[in-house]
Amino acid sequence: MFETLTRYLFYRCIECCRRFDILLKVGEIHPVKSGNPKPVYFRKYKVCMFSTNLLAMTSPTIYRSAESVLNALNAHKADNIEAVNTLIEVYNNALNAFMEDEKQNPVTNRHPLVVLEGLDGCGKSTVSKKLASKLQAERWCTPPESIKNIRHLFDEHAVLRTAYYALGNYIAALECSILLKKQPVIMDRYWHSTSAYAIAQAVNDFPGEVEIPPEGDTFYHWPNDLLKPNLVLFLDVNEDNRIQRLSRRTEITLQENLLRNSQQFRDNIILAYKNMVSPQAIFVDSNLKMNKVIAAINDKLQDVLK
Repeated sequence: MFETLTRYLFYRCIECCRRFDILLKVGEIHPVKSGNPKPVYFRKYKVCMFSTNLLAMTSPTIYRSAESVLNALNAHKADNIEAVNTLIEVYNNALNAFMEDEKQNPVTNRHPLVVLEGLDGCGKSTVSKKLASKLQAERWCTPPESIKNIRHLFDEHAVLRTAYYALGNYIAALECSILLKKQPVIMDRYWHSTSAYAIAQAVNDFPGEVEIPPEGDTFYHWPNDLLKPNLVLFLDVNEDNRIQRLSRRTEITLQENLLRNSQQFRDNIILAYKNMVSPQAIFVDSNLKMNKVIAAINDKLQDVLK
């Protein structure tokens, strides 16, 4: 019944305006055939439309495959040709390097990929350095260094910005897949972060229109074509300690201002992390002294390092 209603609403919109680009669905994104020359998608919770001139994004885009990210980038390439072409070129280079390495060095058993998640100021950088030293691991991050220099080109476009971070996960995964043949990798943020922040931002931007998906929803399932980490750790810190640690930083982003000023925004991010499954995010108390935080993480690592 919902799909029938969605189709009806879509075609009613087309009658009024023929410039709608896409509809999005939280969860698995898939095309639906129609007479519209551009891809059409259906969203699970609310109908969400993009118009070239009329509408901005009214709910989060959660991409379930690299193909869906590339489709979105290509659909909006005209909005910023240079940025999109550069991003896709970096992705293609990473993909080609991965495929070539697979031919030259086929390995079935890889070292562990450990992801550190958490709000800014939770201690990810410090923990990452200590774990990398202990495990003789490589440190990586999302978005990866290979595309950080173009991040500012995507800031002003809601669709392209989301696609940038989504494809950044795939680029980082391709780069790490090569490294994991030789050593463990400690990743600073990954897909969980992209998804948790996207839904929390949408709830904040469109109160009453977008809601946090319930626990158990497919929203929280890992994409099938994205390298899955062996362990995801969420460094949990109270707000007073977080602000104190951030006081040393000179640059405060718009998102950090929102984190500081909106407890609901922080709570929604954390709730989304708690609802993540396969793999779930394991919470570690990061309010403790660093040696105790590392000791707690070492306990979580035992099964991964066997």
